Amino acid sequence: MGSATSFFNSTLYRKTMARFWPLWALYGVVWLFAVPLNLMNGYFQSIRWGWTVSEAQEQLLDQALDLPGCLELGLFLSLVCGVLAAMAVFGYLYNNRAACTIHALPVRREALFWSNYLAGLSFLLLPQLAAALMGAAVELALLPSQSWGQALSALGTLLLVQSGTALFFFSFAAFCAMFTGHLLALPAFYGILNGLVFTVYFLISALMDLFFFGYPGMRAEGPLVRYLTPVYALMEACGWQTVYSDSGEAVVRSLESPGTVAAYAAAGVVLAVLALLVYQRRHVESAGDVVAVPIVRPIFRYGVAFCSGLCFGVVTAAFFDWTEALPMSLCVILWTVVGCFAAEMLLRKSFRVLRYWKHALAAALAMALLCAAFALDWFGIEDKVPDAGEVASLTVYTDLSYPYDTARNHTALVTDREQIQRFIDLHRAILRDKDRVDRDSYVYQPGEEYIYIRLDYTLNTGATLERYYSSIPVYQSELDQEGSVTWQVQRLLQDRELVEERYGFDDCEESRLVEAYLTDVYQLRGDGAREEQSILYLNGAAGEDLQGLWQAVRADFDDGTIGVRYLFDDGERLDNTYRTDLTFTFEMTRRNSRGQTVTSQRDMTITLTPNAQRTLAWLEEFSGLGESYELRPHTASDENEEMWETVAPEEAVEGMTQDF
Repeated sequence: MGSATSFFNSTLYRKTMARFWPLWALYGVVWLFAVPLNLMNGYFQSIRWGWTVSEAQEQLLDQALDLPGCLELGLFLSLVCGVLAAMAVFGYLYNNRAACTIHALPVRREALFWSNYLAGLSFLLLPQLAAALMGAAVELALLPSQSWGQALSALGTLLLVQSGTALFFFSFAAFCAMFTGHLLALPAFYGILNGLVFTVYFLISALMDLFFFGYPGMRAEGPLVRYLTPVYALMEACGWQTVYSDSGEAVVRSLESPGTVAAYAAAGVVLAVLALLVYQRRHVESAGDVVAVPIVRPIFRYGVAFCSGLCFGVVTAAFFDWTEALPMSLCVILWTVVGCFAAEMLLRKSFRVLRYWKHALAAALAMALLCAAFALDWFGIEDKVPDAGEVASLTVYTDLSYPYDTARNHTALVTDREQIQRFIDLHRAILRDKDRVDRDSYVYQPGEEYIYIRLDYTLNTGATLERYYSSIPVYQSELDQEGSVTWQVQRLLQDRELVEERYGFDDCEESRLVEAYLTDVYQLRGDGAREEQSILYLNGAAGEDLQGLWQAVRADFDDGTIGVRYLFDDGERLDNTYRTDLTFTFEMTRRNSRGQTVTSQRDMTITLTPNAQRTLAWLEEFSGLGESYELRPHTASDENEEMWETVAPEEAVEGMTQDF
């Protein structure tokens, strides 16, 4: 009589499905409301509101075409229900009696695994399929036949993508289930491994931020970090993009990255096979162990130690504001040892773990080596500055100068080679003088003024290099000292092309000028007294010509009599600028994400100066300047008031970075 090897047991499959029916039933109810009931409710609501049948069908078609928009909800469901399903079907592995009973049955391990695996996967796939079939029935019943293709295609996209994410997350949970013998450890391992790469990247970045002068901390993560963080990558890939015409009608609907979803679905199949291979070698006696596979225990031990050292060490150093290398290193090493002993307690299921001090010593030495590499900068991270020829573009965020107008805070994308070289020269000057300008240095020397600058280099290779220096002191005594930080900054301020970009003249001229006004002026009364006035609008002046005012400002700027930048808020700056600012409001049109034309406004503010002859002449002719109004000069009290009104450099650069 012939025999065959079975990889599936139908009885076990049916028993598992019947035993855990509340799980897949609840999952099915969610999709029942999300797809068929949602479509029916939208259609009949339209009818109750008095819409015609054709109008209700158009509304239903739009709703059906946007069904893939609920994939973000579906991703969350796959993430949570995937681990719940794995906990249900493989729960027998975590109880000694159940594990021995199940494995005593005349069923091969391959059959046990695949029967339970397919049952758990069915918890997710079958309810989705049922909801999709009911949704298709609603669409076929309520939509005209010419719309069936579009509606069913969108529904099919929803079903396929949701099935792909469910396959991956359940397979990942099943893979994690093979490495532990404790039920509560499964969701913990599952959650940690889902975000492990991103978390480690964040912790190492935080540690480097503490060690390296100018390191910007958490930077934009690279593709490797994104793809090894499944929730992050799939959230981006499952975005449902809609392109609209000028009339606001949706013309194209598409998934953000179907290839990414397909890749994760394929990874789910690979994880299922790997889970089987681990299951075949798993010992039944490991039920109850936090880590069931012996070869993984060292990885668990040192992984917990490493992450504990980074996380709690960085938090402790930041809490006590310990920025020196030695106390930071001691904090990290101490928590590494604590984490190692904690992991040992979980592995041994005992508090008597001090005799395993050699493991803690090995972890401490490894972490000490990492801290030494950072403290001594073995990899040259702190002093790394690219050559101008290696830079494709440079994004700059700065607060370099006075007065307090549009050019005060600057965000720009620099591609001119000479300008890039000037910023690189400033970058190198800061590093040469880092012992004196770094606030955490023992020889730090305060300056008369302070600057911040953030430099985001994009290299020709596509790589990026980011550095951020806040509250860098500058000294009046070094204005003429070639190569110093102060001299380099002053050279940037004297670059009129760069200053012009900071004001954004070219962008303004591409827009429509709609308004102009002065702030902080004196109104002259008949008795000769002066009264402060916060705003003086120029649009209502007789014979107004705002375009003429704009041209006058441009001509004065080209002559160098307005828009002059000062590094120090001293007498020279106060004598050559007014407190009064001139603000232009421009109207811009653009297309939004729906393809519609929208209108927005932007302001450009420039501080007036006594030398801006053309601008002052226009104001005297059209605004009553000199007769009814007077520009407000700087006084000592004005200077102190401006200092209190100024936004802190650190707050300003954060806002600019987010806006950019």
